[in-house]
Amino acid sequence: MGLSLLLISFLFSSAQTTSLQIPANIQALLDAHLYAEAEQLILAEVERTPKWDVGYLLLAQIQSMTGRYDLAERSALSAIRLRESLDGFMLLALATQRQNKINESIEWLEKAAQRRPDYSEIYKLLGVNYALGGMLKESEKVFTRAVQLDPSNWELHYLLGRSLYELGELKRSQESLQEASLRNPSSAKVWTALGQVGERLYDLKQAERDYRRALDLCQPQRRDCAWPLLQMGLLAERQKGPREAESLFRQAVNFRPDWAKPHFYLGKALVALSDLDGGRSEMEAAIRLDGMKSEYHYQLAQLYRRLKETQKAKQHLTQYQALAKLERERKPTINIGTEED
Repeated sequence: MGLSLLLISFLFSSAQTTSLQIPANIQALLDAHLYAEAEQLILAEVERTPKWDVGYLLLAQIQSMTGRYDLAERSALSAIRLRESLDGFMLLALATQRQNKINESIEWLEKAAQRRPDYSEIYKLLGVNYALGGMLKESEKVFTRAVQLDPSNWELHYLLGRSLYELGELKRSQESLQEASLRNPSSAKVWTALGQVGERLYDLKQAERDYRRALDLCQPQRRDCAWPLLQMGLLAERQKGPREAESLFRQAVNFRPDWAKPHFYLGKALVALSDLDGGRSEMEAAIRLDGMKSEYHYQLAQLYRRLKETQKAKQHLTQYQALAKLERERKPTINIGTEED
């Protein structure tokens, strides 16, 4: 998420007004992006000066950037106990979101909004949280507010477009995504999202053109190619069948082997092409990466039945039934900021 780099920039620029400036040796390490070394010096300084709130904020930022969100939450809490600040609330919101504590993250963002109601990044993260919590209408409202505050920010238009897409407001979604594409025509994810809207509007030729444009743009960062490749594969499968889709799904897997979705759809395509062993391998990979999708277990159960592996078929059918019940009982959660939704 782009928010992390924004926070570190905002934090460093605001730190000079806090109770103690950043020592020169620590600032030099931060400027050089030597965060591990900086963290050790900050820890020593915090131990020597326990009321240095900026030190805890810096620790929280470094720990967030390195994926240690439990530690980041602890450090940010220490900072706001000493002095409440926008930085502290934002870091807490990010750390709790990444630990799936969505309600807590929303509460910290509400505190941040009280302090800075004109700061669009608060509403950006809040909109993502609402989507993760299955509150899509609330998500759309706060993204609209964010766009009003910062209309030149292409990513806010993108996120608003994604929330509108999930709400089924396709024309408005298309308008927001087109605005994002005008402000950042080099974003592969914007063109992929536009392709999805085109499909839902039954403009399949335009959808394919948008996916191809995304592929043209994503080549330098090959992981970014997985989403448009997956979407092109799904489109090809619907129009031409599994053989046309297989190579596209396989390319998506190669670019993002840690993403469950391409493995699953490649597995389904292989099964349709009578490659049952290949299909099983891919579906098993999908479940290893994301075992909480009921559909994955259902399809694998059907495949095991065809392979005469009755016990495994029963196990996955049981998991399917349990997960499907959970999915019916809870609001759908959507990560509109990424392609994993």
